[in-house]
Amino acid sequence: MQIPFTLKNILLAASLSLLVLAPLSNAQANSVTVSGTIFQQTAGTTFDTWKINMLNAGTFKVDVLAYEATQKQTSTAGYQEVDLNNDGEITFLDPDSYIYLDDGHLDASDMMARCDDSNGNHCPDSSNQQILTSTDGSADGSLFLRDPAFNITLAAGNYLYLVADYTLSTTEAAAGINTNDTLTLPTGLTPRDHGDYRITLSSETMNFNVSGNNINVSAVPVPAAVWMFLSGMMGLLAFGRKKNGLTE
Repeated sequence: MQIPFTLKNILLAASLSLLVLAPLSNAQANSVTVSGTIFQQTAGTTFDTWKINMLNAGTFKVDVLAYEATQKQTSTAGYQEVDLNNDGEITFLDPDSYIYLDDGHLDASDMMARCDDSNGNHCPDSSNQQILTSTDGSADGSLFLRDPAFNITLAAGNYLYLVADYTLSTTEAAAGINTNDTLTLPTGLTPRDHGDYRITLSSETMNFNVSGNNINVSAVPVPAAVWMFLSGMMGLLAFGRKKNGLTE
């Protein structure tokens, strides 16, 4: 059956309007950057805990920058220092990432996954739930594969994201200290007593809001303009069907 001219116009207008409105939904995509410092202590090294509150289920990318050195591209073995985060100093941290359930009391049973290096080492950790997918560690400008970068999919709920120097056991995590650890440095470079890191979280479908060490993650809302458009189009379609005798 041939579609009446008026209804054709309505459908054409709907298609064109959707093309115009499509960028609006993508414009809500978000990213956020947080940073911190791991310190050398007599008993070992500290670690940081970020609380990730998933208000909706979703997927986002985590990209860590911390190891400010790169292997020299010469025939001579060695490393060169690079101020990757442009903070005026160069530090070294071999970052290790851990995801725990946040049930109010951190213990070994809460650990879900680990991502150590961007080349796939322990990302995901084969001994834990495989929720992490290794990606390109150079996406944030990092020049060293020790910086983890991964995608993560989490259900709605509360989680802990632990950032430590390599490596942090569940016992150490519960105790609050990375025991006997020393900051990992390239051979021949001067030791540091601390290491800075920067984490970028990004997604095309999630929004991020940071307050202290709390990171709230929520689904990107559908723009109000889309709902208004859909409501209007439903009305136009109903009108077009009635005018052309297509109502039942």
